[in-house]
Amino acid sequence: MKSFFDEYSRVIGMLALTFVVVILLSTPSMLFAKPITMIDTELSRASGGETSVRAKMDFGNNEHVRAFPNAIGDWTGSDYNTTGIEKSLAADVMLLRAYSNPKLYQPVFFLIMQSTNRSSFHPPIVCYPALGYTIEEEGKEMIPVQNVSWIEEPLYTNPGNKTRIYPNRTISAKKLIVVKESNGKVTERRVVLYYYVKENPFASDTVTMVRVSALAPTEGSYDGILNITKEFMADTFPSMFELRREESPVLLILFASGSRIGKVAIILLILAPLSIIFYPQIIRRWK
Repeated sequence: MKSFFDEYSRVIGMLALTFVVVILLSTPSMLFAKPITMIDTELSRASGGETSVRAKMDFGNNEHVRAFPNAIGDWTGSDYNTTGIEKSLAADVMLLRAYSNPKLYQPVFFLIMQSTNRSSFHPPIVCYPALGYTIEEEGKEMIPVQNVSWIEEPLYTNPGNKTRIYPNRTISAKKLIVVKESNGKVTERRVVLYYYVKENPFASDTVTMVRVSALAPTEGSYDGILNITKEFMADTFPSMFELRREESPVLLILFASGSRIGKVAIILLILAPLSIIFYPQIIRRWK
């Protein structure tokens, strides 16, 4: 009578081989990193310009969000009381802070807001008109993230790459130019940049928005203020995210390591399930 292992060795071996193949074809970040989220300009759909990131902070935790750095470069922040705004916007977590720079004549306003009810979330394109603003212009801006050397190194990074200088990256943000008028005259003009931090839509209905805004001249070009808001938004990324870099599969990393141990490990990982698959034949040959 065949033993259980004799009868099911091929099935067990195939499952083990599948597991080994998945491990070898995965990247270190897929195996060991924190969950991946997306930065995107659209709330309910993918824009095509989304960026994969790992969040360094818990956007659903008020303490974590309020611990966002109060000083960023030459900028110093001052918090607003958001209790009333949170209720009116159905927000679960909110941080509203004005950042001032001694080199500039006006502050930049920074907002992080999260809601667990996507249907009640008020995006800026809806919220500003509700507050009496008119959307003068709508578009997208590419936010340059300078020398992203703050990205966490992969688990199996070659020690020779530790001093590598990473290239610049860009993140897509939604841009709004909104104005308020009185008696046919523009009395206020704002530059607004924002994006969404989106979790797996099948696992969560939670949505987070990050927004940077500033007052602009009521007439003429707003390019100067736009550049300031873009630079400030770029400066906030290292405090919130670790960008996801392209990584090679574990198989290629072990091969490229230049070590015999890596190549031997690959061979042993593949031989182990194969030996289980062909166990009955091996035993019969030895008998």
